[in-house]
Amino acid sequence: MQDGELIFSQGAPPRHLIFILAGEVVVKRHTSSAVSVLVGRTKRITGKTPFSRIRSWNADGRASGNVWLLELDDSQFPAMLTAIPSMTERMVRVLIDRNREYTRAEEQIGKLAALSKLAGNLAHELNNPASAARSAALALGQQSELVRNDARYQLGLAISDKAALDRYLKGLDAIRAKVGSTPHPSNSILAGDLEEALCDWLQNKGFEEAWKLAPILAEAEVSISELQDFTAPVAAELQPIALRDLLATVSQNAAIASIIQASERIFRIVAAVKDYSYMDRQPLQEVDIPAALDNVLMMFQPRLKDVIIKRNVTAELPLFQGYGSELNQAFSALIENGLDAMENRGTLTLSAKLQGETLLVEFEDDGRGIPKEYQDRVFEPFFTTKPLGAGLGLGLDTVQRVIAKHFGTVSFETSTQGTIFHVRLPVNRAEIY
Repeated sequence: MQDGELIFSQGAPPRHLIFILAGEVVVKRHTSSAVSVLVGRTKRITGKTPFSRIRSWNADGRASGNVWLLELDDSQFPAMLTAIPSMTERMVRVLIDRNREYTRAEEQIGKLAALSKLAGNLAHELNNPASAARSAALALGQQSELVRNDARYQLGLAISDKAALDRYLKGLDAIRAKVGSTPHPSNSILAGDLEEALCDWLQNKGFEEAWKLAPILAEAEVSISELQDFTAPVAAELQPIALRDLLATVSQNAAIASIIQASERIFRIVAAVKDYSYMDRQPLQEVDIPAALDNVLMMFQPRLKDVIIKRNVTAELPLFQGYGSELNQAFSALIENGLDAMENRGTLTLSAKLQGETLLVEFEDDGRGIPKEYQDRVFEPFFTTKPLGAGLGLGLDTVQRVIAKHFGTVSFETSTQGTIFHVRLPVNRAEIY
């Protein structure tokens, strides 16, 4: 069969057992929320099997490149099983493997759907109180400004000298700015001594709430001399009012800043969850896959001194509609995985070609291969065979999530002579929304 030729279509009744003698068959399973793409290769079996209760194809199958198939009509099943008794066991294993494969794909789709729903609910539940908190903080800031203006008005009536009033307001703003911008003191002992000295000074001024104001000023490392400059323009009997104005100012500013920071943190958490679950996607870009591979390789130049790079890229590949930075992240993880397997010494082959409606991007290394006991776990998050601290085990998990986000698939073949990762991306992305 020729490249892109339809072998079977979703919804049609199956009539044949299909042996893939050579080539690949790309199987696209359309659902309401996603497209599950599976691939059948040489020596694989697909189609209707003996003992199967399948009533209709649940996916479309097309040739990926030139494909040779052997089709056996279902009317010949009894004769086949009689002539080749071992086929009974073989067909049962095929059914079990197929069921496991489809179950795994459905579970993945279900998990993504559940995560998106959770993210939507979380975004709704957190956005509302966060918005309310931020609005309340802004309103509190406006209200506190009115209160401060009233206190300053009272002081203004008592301070007839305009220059003195200006010095007072300037000193107040300077201390307020210092309280809002100075980090926590590095020396807690010195801060404690300063707090005690400030408290004594404030009490000597007749300020009854010295115990509230002193810790705030000490944390911002406001000195007694700065307080003296602040209160100097004010008559002695009015200094408690001035200090009360200062306490209200710095306390309200601290509370407002705390509310705003907490609200912003909630928004960042919501944004992170949305990003993880693919909500609020950014506009798609036209990605040049060969150029993207070249750009990613540039980032690994220090590790390529003893590596031979082979590029098998078809000329004039169509541009791919996707998220460029995320695809670069996935390609980087696959290249890094290959370099790690080769220990930065060997041959790394990058391929890109068009197969029917699919862009096939391959990353092949000649490293030690993936041990059989790890092959079922390579895409698990936090699974790694690297030494402690050498990796988090998120590289291939990230690859799978990024490619799935583009409605593609990632698979691999491995042996003791190396590993090849196959990334398949649908060209006609708009048709599968």
